[in-house]
Amino acid sequence: MFKGVLVGFGIMIASLVIPIVHYVAAPVSPFVAGFIGSGVAEIDQNGIIKFGALTALLMFIPAIVVMLLKFVVGVDEILNIPTTWVMIAVLALIPYTWFGATVGALGGYYIRRNQEDSNG
Repeated sequence: MFKGVLVGFGIMIASLVIPIVHYVAAPVSPFVAGFIGSGVAEIDQNGIIKFGALTALLMFIPAIVVMLLKFVVGVDEILNIPTTWVMIAVLALIPYTWFGATVGALGGYYIRRNQEDSNG
């Protein structure tokens, strides 16, 4: 399952760094990450919520990085935005990430299940 979570997290991070496209890609990236990552992990119905929770837990990494930049290195701004606001934004996105990844994983699970039912 962790391999699928890492694939999903990579999709979310990749959607943030593409200029101009990130305005469209970033809001839907948790759903896409859950959909594709759950397919890689081949989770069953019992693993859907765990998948979403693990994906959301990985979102604590950027928050920890911002905290280290602020309190250890002494950086006050990231891209002209105060580090406190960046940290609040990242922490606010954790529940959004959980919901999007869980719904995406649920959708991926139902599609895979329906394909298995129709194939045999």
